[in-house]
Amino acid sequence: MEVQIKARGLPAAKTLRNHASRRIRTALGRFGHAVQSVTVRLSDINGPRGGADKLCRIVIQMKSRSIVMEELGDDMRRVIDRLTERVQYNVARQMDKIARVNRQLMQPPELIPVPL
Repeated sequence: MEVQIKARGLPAAKTLRNHASRRIRTALGRFGHAVQSVTVRLSDINGPRGGADKLCRIVIQMKSRSIVMEELGDDMRRVIDRLTERVQYNVARQMDKIARVNRQLMQPPELIPVPL
């Protein structure tokens, strides 16, 4: 699983990138076989004016689909934490859906009785 993290307009960008990388790898580690790449973008929308303007956007590229999620808040560490929890839940749901479809495809067709 390839993880790419980009930070723009944030003080302490290096520590935020390390935090995001650690959280993403922990959240998606068990799905490494299905997740091809993860791109995380961290940005401060309003700059130094403050407010709930810290944006984290995660794009997960899986073998069969992509998942894009965003979270906005005033503290980037908490934004990253909330979003990685949501990402873990959503990837688990997608994997469950894929497994259900595969199980249905693998079941033998039902035999229909032919009237005599």
